[in-house]
Amino acid sequence: MEVLTALDIGTSKISCIIAEADAEGNMDVVGHGVSPCLGLRKGALVDPEQTVHAIETAVSEAEKEAGYTINSVHLCLSSEYLSSLPSQGVWAVSNPENEISAIDVRRVVEAARMVGIPSDREILHIVPRGFTVDGQNGIRNPVGLTGLRLEVETHVVAAASSFLQNICKCVQKANLEIDADGLVASTIASGLAVLTDEERKLGTAMIDIGAGTVDLAVYCDEEIGHSAVLPVAGDLLTHDLARFFRIPPSQAERLKLDKGLVSPDYLESSEDDLHDETIEVTSLSGEELVPVSRHQLAEVLEARLLDIFEWVAEECKKAERRGLVVASLVMTGGTSQLPGLARLARRELEMPVRVAAACYPQGLPEQLGSPIYATGVGLLLYAAARRFTPEEKEEGPSRMKVLLGRVGRWLAEVF
Repeated sequence: MEVLTALDIGTSKISCIIAEADAEGNMDVVGHGVSPCLGLRKGALVDPEQTVHAIETAVSEAEKEAGYTINSVHLCLSSEYLSSLPSQGVWAVSNPENEISAIDVRRVVEAARMVGIPSDREILHIVPRGFTVDGQNGIRNPVGLTGLRLEVETHVVAAASSFLQNICKCVQKANLEIDADGLVASTIASGLAVLTDEERKLGTAMIDIGAGTVDLAVYCDEEIGHSAVLPVAGDLLTHDLARFFRIPPSQAERLKLDKGLVSPDYLESSEDDLHDETIEVTSLSGEELVPVSRHQLAEVLEARLLDIFEWVAEECKKAERRGLVVASLVMTGGTSQLPGLARLARRELEMPVRVAAACYPQGLPEQLGSPIYATGVGLLLYAAARRFTPEEKEEGPSRMKVLLGRVGRWLAEVF
């Protein structure tokens, strides 16, 4: 069994998950830890010391549960300093018999890597979406085909170099190394964890609504084809409530989590008599109680969420202009659990919507089976796919075997 560690650095928390996995697709989570984090804002590093302390705390908790220490991690990134763009590559097949090999595939993907990005940014991922051989497009795997000209369409995810350097320094100061190819965008990790094979194939937008950012990815024809990050998320909802009702942010956060409903329409349709309910909350001065109606609370939350869904709609339109299909929406992340959010999304985006936690692995501790930890679980799946390239099995494969087989071989050959 190989030890895999996922470190998810978020705006409000840092989580560490330790798992043991093998090439047969078996995975067992043996330790996890979570620590509040005050060192980031909207995914950007603002206090390195706080961040290092939070990393150490989360890792220490996970190590204590696992019963041993870890030295290296896969690191998940979500920040407004991440960006994406499409890129194309062209390669002349050099084999004397013009048969395309895995080497040709790697070289055409490397050609796509030459996309013009600013010198202050580094490429995290370059994901092949499809190949063209001598004008015949729509090819998933060109190895073994005969042709002279090989082309590839890719999706490139890049990050600001300074952001990467600063985050990596924090991890290193916590006495941890980052595994080879261990920097992973959250859109990649979350997509592995929450989307079904059917959703990936048909065309689905996924949004991970965290505390500091909303990460969006559009998957179509089994691959990611568009991604974006909005530096507005759950923390801003809390800020809106604190300003509107003039209450401390801590009270606003508790109000959002305990009593938050994201639309007045949800109140009207609820079987419970919530429309006229009033909650008393301690004021900013701490000397009086502020009455907060559930209807007002829902109105404030809805206003900000409508802005978020307007952005989601625009990003989906961008994806569709590139030829991608967006047939449904999958939401994950902590803020996705707000009551009424899926209903509001269906109304505004006019498409099927579901809220999702991680689909895998089996035996996942109950506390990790929440949308809050979907990114961390997806990061484990990514790490396992990079570590193993299993042989095909005659018996029906588990989800892990399918995932490792589908993702692992491509990652090993062309990432």
